[in-house]
Amino acid sequence: MSDLFLNRECSWVDFNLRVLAEAENSKVPLLERLKFLAIVSSNLDEFFMVRVALLKRAIRDKALPKGPDILSNTEALKCVLEKVSGLVKRQYDCLDNEVLPSLEKHGLQIIRIKDYTEKDREFLGDFYQNEVLPVLTPLAIDPGHPFPLLASGSLHILFKLKPQELSESTPTDQPGSALHARYFRQADTVLVQMPSGLKRMVRLPSGEGEVRVALLNDIISLFSDRLLGGYTIEGAYAFRVLRDAEMEVDDEADDLISAVEQELKSRRWGPTVRLDLHSSAPDEIKQYLCEQLDITQEEVCPIPSMLDLKSLFELVGMLDMPKLKDEPWQPQQHPALIGDPDLFAVIREQDILLHHPYQSFDPVVNFINSAADDDKTLAIKITLYRVAGNSPIVRALIRAAEKGKQVTVLVELRARFDEEANIVWARRLDRAGAHVIYGVVGYKTHSKVCLVVRREEDGIRRYVHLATGNYNDKTARLYTDLGLLTARPDIGSDVSGFFNVITGYSLPPQWKRISMAPTGLRRRIKMLIEREIQTHSEQTPGFIHAKMNSLIDPDTIKLLYKASQAGVKIKLLVRGMCRLKAGVPGLSENISVYSVIDRFLEHPRIFHFHNGGNDEVYLASADWMERNFDMRLELLFPVLDEGLVKDVLTVLNTGLSDTVKGWKMLPDGSYVRRTDEPGDIRSQEALYKLACDQLKQNERRRRGGFTPRTNPKRQD
Repeated sequence: MSDLFLNRECSWVDFNLRVLAEAENSKVPLLERLKFLAIVSSNLDEFFMVRVALLKRAIRDKALPKGPDILSNTEALKCVLEKVSGLVKRQYDCLDNEVLPSLEKHGLQIIRIKDYTEKDREFLGDFYQNEVLPVLTPLAIDPGHPFPLLASGSLHILFKLKPQELSESTPTDQPGSALHARYFRQADTVLVQMPSGLKRMVRLPSGEGEVRVALLNDIISLFSDRLLGGYTIEGAYAFRVLRDAEMEVDDEADDLISAVEQELKSRRWGPTVRLDLHSSAPDEIKQYLCEQLDITQEEVCPIPSMLDLKSLFELVGMLDMPKLKDEPWQPQQHPALIGDPDLFAVIREQDILLHHPYQSFDPVVNFINSAADDDKTLAIKITLYRVAGNSPIVRALIRAAEKGKQVTVLVELRARFDEEANIVWARRLDRAGAHVIYGVVGYKTHSKVCLVVRREEDGIRRYVHLATGNYNDKTARLYTDLGLLTARPDIGSDVSGFFNVITGYSLPPQWKRISMAPTGLRRRIKMLIEREIQTHSEQTPGFIHAKMNSLIDPDTIKLLYKASQAGVKIKLLVRGMCRLKAGVPGLSENISVYSVIDRFLEHPRIFHFHNGGNDEVYLASADWMERNFDMRLELLFPVLDEGLVKDVLTVLNTGLSDTVKGWKMLPDGSYVRRTDEPGDIRSQEALYKLACDQLKQNERRRRGGFTPRTNPKRQD
């Protein structure tokens, strides 16, 4: 073990503290702050169901730590729980003491039971009777009915009850009667699950300019006497369970899709990893739930107000209050694609770089739509990792297959928390006649690539889309990503070889341009870093600038330390987890690590190596993590057009210069805002403005009689 590295799990919590800081930022619009609070809860849920679950497994199995840092698994879990405890406290302080009081001034209120008016109670009573009561199922806990297995993520209310005293005048045909008591055992504990099919937020009748909502769990608690007749209700305690969701699919299974489906069913019932319990619950309730769910009291997260803040997404979605939201940034058209030109003709002439969401995702959809409908198209090959629920891309692929075109789709069934959607699409594609591959044994397919093969007047030509993000038209409006459309023969040849490798298990060819994991990407990155060390001199100082989601791989971090010690200047823009320690004298004094948290989730992977003045710029689907290098099918590809290289470096360097939404890592691994640094650069705002300006400039050129073009004609 070594103290050269930060702990992975603790670094992840630190990332979410930066996300939380956006919710705490008074300069952020109120409903956007509410959204950031929901994002933190969503992130925490996945973190516990996957990373904390794996830590608990390792402790249970007495496994050695997999990480290279100095913490044992037990110490790492303790560190995580302490950090999360502080994070949750800050999260609810922000919600209850800042955001909700500020929203009340704008007429928005979440009304709790004690503040219901008589009119509210009358309205909610009718709502409960007609919409809620019919779908509730009380589960009594007694010697004949043990504590049930509760689904992960679902909210429950535990009722402590006392049977009502019966008298001789009690009607014998009513529940709670002496006759009823004679035949049915009465319990002192009943569980009620909140129905998943009902919305958590219920809008109350309100005056002009007011929005008042009640919480579903409050409504169930308030009218529980209608469900639990014959009892005096002594207490109602809302809680939520999270379970281990890490899937263990046998790659040797005869039917991979059935094996994944079986694991999905098991996911809801894995071991408990966290219990969210309202902080008002007495110690005996807390102890009782810990015993029933087989967790320690340290794994209970006390919640001071409403549980499961992911439901705040629901609240933001129901409100039409544009003044309390970010100013809309309409995705811009790419300057070379205005006027609905022949997309393939444009790509033949020049490479196209798309920067989402500042530029529209429509060209990617149109690329596949055009291929599906064009008689010249012979084949379409694509990898799908995460796609939208009503994906226009998958619909186009289905249409192409039904028209008899050769359609090959590699669907990653094990894309975490998107498995069910991917199974549905895989089966629809299969029925349409597409050649569907359900992943590759032993590896996840994480590359983002589409190949279109056309027969044209001068022969067969290949068109390629390579990207840092998924083929998901919904997340393309929320995540920043880069995509490259090209007809370069050498890249087309490489991509054809890539599909041959993953569909036919052929040996990897001698790549001309791309690098592929797991066969050569790690080696390629190592070579690029070592070359930077070798070419570094006083005359041509070396530098590495890179942007990624996570930096975890120990061997790569050691190489970066070596480069720093050789004098190479390294600037890293890492959104999330980072094990590398930046700015440590004698180790990494030439390395700076930054992070940007803003309205869009930063997602591109960009790598710039100075190479003695012969700069090379790459994009990739892969972060610098062990799983990306060794356990996933990934692609690294170069940006070859000089004009597009400048565009990519503008994206990278603008992010590295962000002093408004940017953070900088200190040598101890903590982060500080860069607001004290000179300049006033908000990178996302600057890049959106750049996309708008490019479009306007191109429109002026067009009106002046010039042919719109963002980069010179490509020379193959």
